[in-house]
Order: sequence, then C-alpha cells, then structure tokens
Amino acid sequence: MSIEVRNLTKRLGGKTILDRVNLEIPEGSLMALLGPSGSGKTTLLRVIAGLESPDEGDVLVRGESNTVRRPQDRHVGFVFQHYALFPHMSVRQNVAFGLDVKPRALRPSKEVIRARVDELLELIQMDSYGSRLPAELSGGQRQRVALARALAVEPKVLLLDEPFGALDAQVRAELRQWLRRLHDVSKVTTVLVTHDQEEAMEVADTVAVMNRARVEQVGHPRDIYDHPATAFVARFVGQMNQLHQVADGTAFARPHEMELSLDASEGEAAQVVKLVSMGPLARLRLRLPSGLELDAHLTRERLAQLQITEGTHLFVRPGKVSIFADDYSI
Repeated sequence: MSIEVRNLTKRLGGKTILDRVNLEIPEGSLMALLGPSGSGKTTLLRVIAGLESPDEGDVLVRGESNTVRRPQDRHVGFVFQHYALFPHMSVRQNVAFGLDVKPRALRPSKEVIRARVDELLELIQMDSYGSRLPAELSGGQRQRVALARALAVEPKVLLLDEPFGALDAQVRAELRQWLRRLHDVSKVTTVLVTHDQEEAMEVADTVAVMNRARVEQVGHPRDIYDHPATAFVARFVGQMNQLHQVADGTAFARPHEMELSLDASEGEAAQVVKLVSMGPLARLRLRLPSGLELDAHLTRERLAQLQITEGTHLFVRPGKVSIFADDYSI
C-alpha cells in the first residue's frame, strides 16, 4: 500500500514539530526515517498511524485521504521500542491477540487463528517458544514476538518506532538482518524510525533524512552517503571532516577520501595523535599545526607501507572535496 504525505505540519506548544513535510513511500518498500532526536521522525510516524492529527496537510493511502480515519480503520501495525507485550500471556497468546479481539463478525475461526500463529512463529524462528511467557525470553526474542503480533492482523502498513533501540549492539545487528529478510517475505509497506545510520543504511530500500522538522533528503542509502544534498546530511550520515571555509560555504571530505604521504610536496603537515587498527581498516586521528583535527581511514596494507604509528609526522590532503552552504547545525 503506497503512502503519500502532503505538506504535513504539526505544532505543539508553539513549536513546529513537522514543517510542511512531503514524502512518498512506494507500495511494498521499506523506508527508514533517519535523524537526530527531536527531528520529527516519531511524530511523522504517529500521524501516519492516526495516533496524532496534523494541523495542516494530508496523508494519502493509495491516493485516498487517510487523515480523518480512525487508527483502527487504517490497517496499520505499530511496533514500539519497548515491546509492549502482555506479560501474563504466552508467546502464542500475544501473537494471536489482535485476531482474538476482532469483532465477532470479522473474527477468524479458532482453526484459522491457530494456523496464522503457527505460520508467524515459524517465520520469526520461534515455533518452539509458543508456550513461554515474555519474561522467559531475551530482548531480541521479545521484539520478534512484537513484530509477529503486529503482522498477525495482516496490516497494509507496518510502522516501527526505534524497534531495536533497547537492545545491545550485537542483538541489534542480528535483528537488522532478520527484519530485512522478514520484509522480503511479507512485502508489507514498512516505515522504520531510527537515529542509527548503520541500521537505516543496512535495512532500508529508501532513506529519508530528517532535521529540524523537515525532510532534508530522500534516496537510496548509497546515494545518501555518496551524494549528500546538504551539509547536515553529509555530517549526519557517515563521518565527515570539516576542512575550511570557501566562497560558497564550507569544504568537507570523508575520512576514506584523505590521502596520506610522507612526501612534503603532497599535502599539509600533520601528526598522528591516535591510531586504531581493527579489521581491514586503520582509523587515524590527525592534528594539523593549526590545531584542527581530522580523521583518516586507510587499509592496513597502506598503513604498513607508510610505517605509520602514533606520533608519526606525515602529510595529508583530501582526494575529493564537497562544498556545502553553512546549514549543517543539528
């Protein structure tokens, strides 16, 4: 089910939370709303769900206005960060809840509900956990149950508000991969709110970067990283070095675009003040005579070739420079 957000504005206590937001979410896609706290991500998600009403603008679903519809009439599944599972119910009962409470005329038979729950428990790889209570599960398992419960009623749209925010880094990484596989199977139009750029880039088909109540850029994750539209996007998505002021704004370069040499003719003098070598890349913090510090990434082979250690004096220059107007405050 496609979603179109048109000129959406939301104010609260004299503050603009959403400022004329426009966004198109194609049917069957997974879009990530990425941005810092306070950028308007969760409010936009709640307006799409019908949990909040906009002051201006509209939300269209398959071309029809959805703004005046009640949340229960929008065919939306919503998953919060803190699971919200019923502690006294088993996994199976939690997953079946949305089906069990449907009006009698719309409620599937017990056999159909049982089959749907079996299907979902297998999909989330928890078919042997049906009789357990939430307290007997890990955080990652509870979040998978919450997702299965949202999918049980066969929503047209699945909305996820920081679903992995309460989990540790390793579990988050595992669940990101699992969520992507789940989406590929279910094909439900999905919107994921996150402030974690790695999560957005790994999971989503499309990323919408939000800042100060507006959408700054929408695009494929690689395009967002390689071709940021604003200085804010460049700084928020991936690491970025701020180099110097130019006539049109400020020059920036990513750490992997910094070229290092021991030849004085090939850059500006710098000293390595920090070196971390893990995995295939070495990460260096460089300090210029001016006191400005820059980050540089290079392969471990190149690190060995240059014989760089902490304290090494060398020369640095950007291999590629991007220039943006000075609009990057968060």
